Amino acid sequence: MPESTQPVREVCNARPLSNTVGLFAFLLLGMGLLVQACEQDGLVPTGPELAAATASRSLKVTGGGTGGGRVTAPSLGGAGALDCQIAAGTYDPIECTKTYSRNTVVQLTVAADPGSSFKEWRGACSGTASTCTVRMDVNRQARAVFKGTATPSFQLNVGGSGDGGGTVTSQAGLTPNVDCTISAGSPVSGNCSRGYPSGTSVVLTAAAASGHTFDGWSGDCTGTGTCNLTIGANRSVTANFSGPPGPEATFGEWASSQSAPVIGLHLSLLPSGNALMWGHGGEPQLWNAVGGSFTQIPNQTCGNPAACELFCSGHTFLGDGRLLVAGGHNETLGDNNGLTQASAFDGSGWQATGSMTYPRWYPTLVTLENGDVVALSGNRTPSLNASIPERWSGNAWAVLTGANQTLPLYPRAFVEPKNGHVFVAGEGTVRMLNPNGAGSWSPGPARLVNDRSYGSAAMLDSKVLYAGGGGGGCPTTPNRSAEIIDLAAPSPAWTPTGSMAVGRRQTNLTILPDGKVLVTGGSGQCGFSNEAGAQFAAEVWDPATGQWTTLANAGVVRVYHSTTTLLPDGRVMSTGSGDGAGVTQQFSYEVFSPPYLFKGPRPTYDLASTSMRYGQTFTVATPNAAAIRKVTLIRLASSTHAFDMGQRLNTLVFQAAADGRSLTLTPPSAGRIAPPGPYLLFILNDRGVPSVAQTVLLSQ
Repeated sequence: MPESTQPVREVCNARPLSNTVGLFAFLLLGMGLLVQACEQDGLVPTGPELAAATASRSLKVTGGGTGGGRVTAPSLGGAGALDCQIAAGTYDPIECTKTYSRNTVVQLTVAADPGSSFKEWRGACSGTASTCTVRMDVNRQARAVFKGTATPSFQLNVGGSGDGGGTVTSQAGLTPNVDCTISAGSPVSGNCSRGYPSGTSVVLTAAAASGHTFDGWSGDCTGTGTCNLTIGANRSVTANFSGPPGPEATFGEWASSQSAPVIGLHLSLLPSGNALMWGHGGEPQLWNAVGGSFTQIPNQTCGNPAACELFCSGHTFLGDGRLLVAGGHNETLGDNNGLTQASAFDGSGWQATGSMTYPRWYPTLVTLENGDVVALSGNRTPSLNASIPERWSGNAWAVLTGANQTLPLYPRAFVEPKNGHVFVAGEGTVRMLNPNGAGSWSPGPARLVNDRSYGSAAMLDSKVLYAGGGGGGCPTTPNRSAEIIDLAAPSPAWTPTGSMAVGRRQTNLTILPDGKVLVTGGSGQCGFSNEAGAQFAAEVWDPATGQWTTLANAGVVRVYHSTTTLLPDGRVMSTGSGDGAGVTQQFSYEVFSPPYLFKGPRPTYDLASTSMRYGQTFTVATPNAAAIRKVTLIRLASSTHAFDMGQRLNTLVFQAAADGRSLTLTPPSAGRIAPPGPYLLFILNDRGVPSVAQTVLLSQ
């Protein structure tokens, strides 16, 4: 050994080390040279500093050439069996590297793939024999070189994602086979990487572990069925697994309450995904969905702020996507004194839209089939109802003199699908308004429950659901019951559906992406708005069964002047309560995540255009097309006083493309089925999980 390596000899012979010699030895050790130097000199390293470094040796098998094959070795020397699949000179860095106890004798055996032949060994092996014996006295690397034919080989790699686990296996008879175990979203054992000649057909099947769920493929396969591949290039697929669901998958989850600068007793979701809210006094506030911040947006279209007090107004979306707000609160005269103002919000500012003829306090606005808007009811003064409806069209209001009828405040009204007339479900007598010409009223089918005051109603395709309400005077308590009517039926009639777990008034119904309906808040005790009976548990109604299911509890009392809106991500915002009736002022909002958000990955989609036309097919690009089971349009929310004047569900017919990459949707055929304006578009997979929605503008 040269003089410069004398310190190495001292370590090899385990002599005591001086400080200088020890430092040099450890530098060599860090460079991976020390053991090699000892062995090249014929010495056995015995120093305590080398104990860990000399216990084992690694063997790496690589491939070369234009062909493919397999190199195997039995389990021995502290290592499992080596099974190295080589495809056109590649190798798997996990399966083709093993660590053995020092001096283990390993026999490697080579077998060529069909269409290939074994050429020779290189590195630690040599020659052309099918076997090679390697003594693991040092780290070794052996290279198997194959000659190929005109058929090239390619690599198939199987990976995992998610927080669950399972297995991925190939069809019976495939050689070599895929048998890959995935845990916590990562491959942990088995044959997860294989090489195959071009043209090989591979069928992969994913099976979730007990209590886990297979959520689908990504990469070179999509959907939730088998993964069918024809090998013609290197391929990579990922099997996505979810772990066992938590209680949130059954009950949903409320996020902690967040502060708000206003009591959001008027709440509208905007096409941008942000929300506009206001209360009594102050100016409207724009909530930013991304950061949760608020920006004041004054309405200065009236010149005098008191003339534009939007408290107790009505609101709905226009066909162009703007929010129309009409009526309001005469601050000088006080409650029950309305305003004639009407203005529209475009997402950043306000525009005047012409004043109504009659002041209105507590009116309902309804968007008609052609995009016009009808204003119903509202008080002009404490003793005088605005009994004559008005119709807005092109920035001008016209009174419907043939439809003079006193209605309860904030009537629950919807455009019906047969004639485009306005169906008033309550709160008082059921009626139908023909808004054309001078207007006219006709009687409607009586409800099963007469008193549904401050209950809530929502329209699902052609049906109206009406739940809760009543109990405003003690000792009568609010209703648990609900009823439904199909306005597309030849002779529409109210029929009972399942009852809620508790009675509620001052409550809110919110349509969810899957077509179910969420009920939140309200009071279960008698009186106008009895906070002592505040209901915290949400419930959800399933139209398929007609039954309600109790969900998680909110953290804040939400009674009189509470509101809700569905958000584009499928969550529900709940806010308001206060600004009247002696109710506690709630300057806050909460967000509820329904159970479907805890049931696995969400489908995704892209749109070439957000303009949707009546009756004209509409294409959605999605890698999840094969797994989509439902597509819904939900009109943007515009909520106040236990009623949402905006939301409306339309379930769409759709067809998945043969390649599984897109959906062709059939939009509603006319405005009487879905009034023009902004809608959230959701696609839902076979587990009922919705996408994040984009806003589309439905029009002629």
